[in-house]
Amino acid sequence: MRDKIFGSVFGAVIGDALGMPTENLTKEEIKKLYGFVDNYVEPKNYLSGKLNKGEWTDDTEQAICLIKSLTKEGINIEKFAKCLIAWRNKNPPVIGLTSLKAIDKLKNNDYSGVDSSSCGAAMRIYPLGIVFYNNLNKLKEEVIKASKITHNNKTAIAGALAIAFFVSRALNNKKDFNILYECYNYIKDIDEEFAKKLLEIKNFKGFDELDDAYNYFGTGVKTEEVVPSAIATYLLANNFKEGMLKCINAGGDTDSLASMYGAMAGAYYGFKNIPKDWIEGLKNKDYIYELANCLYQLILWFLIFFLYFIFII
Repeated sequence: MRDKIFGSVFGAVIGDALGMPTENLTKEEIKKLYGFVDNYVEPKNYLSGKLNKGEWTDDTEQAICLIKSLTKEGINIEKFAKCLIAWRNKNPPVIGLTSLKAIDKLKNNDYSGVDSSSCGAAMRIYPLGIVFYNNLNKLKEEVIKASKITHNNKTAIAGALAIAFFVSRALNNKKDFNILYECYNYIKDIDEEFAKKLLEIKNFKGFDELDDAYNYFGTGVKTEEVVPSAIATYLLANNFKEGMLKCINAGGDTDSLASMYGAMAGAYYGFKNIPKDWIEGLKNKDYIYELANCLYQLILWFLIFFLYFIFII
């Protein structure tokens, strides 16, 4: 389990860093500027001069805040809000418009969020899928709570639930189209239209049809685009590297697409199957290692508590 937890965390952060330089570029622009991206490169998009190769974006920064706010009871929403505010006050080089508006509301103790279907909740949510991988009721409760303070929108929340759900299933070694139906039942009470859209992933039969899936769903910042495309990549790719390369060269919201894919695929394939040069080239990787270990220790606590309850009480 340790290898899979570290795989999910590093997979998400590596995806963010690999996809950062191509974010908001079209597939054609990526090809013109880079040819084919297969490792960390300097950004030639709007982040040129703001971030360097191997560095991550707001996707990871918000996920870090989520990890820091986790307790044995679940997410401490006030601590999460304070972390987001502290990060916002540092004037980060990249922050989504919805998150910007929502965090400014948090400064005034307004936790109502913003009605937007952008993918800010989904991109940061994977740590909850890790911690509550065997408690889907608790997972749903915590994901909704963690999403609403910035993205108070049914599609944004349903998308975050879907990513967390797939991460939890990946940790349980599940990777097939049957999970789409399980996910539909899990999120349909939040947004049935979006839940039905995810079922359409089954119409794409293999990795060679992934470009068709991207064209159909889109790879933009909206939850209804990038979340189905990330899940399609997870289900259709044959290994971690293959899917990641597809994400970072797809165009659109490449960092979020790659980060969400990386969280799912990393949980399934494990840390040992992530290319070594991607791990070594990641900036501040020791800090990410510490965060992954925090999640691992928290899960160990849950396991020990469960065994104590079963065999002692």
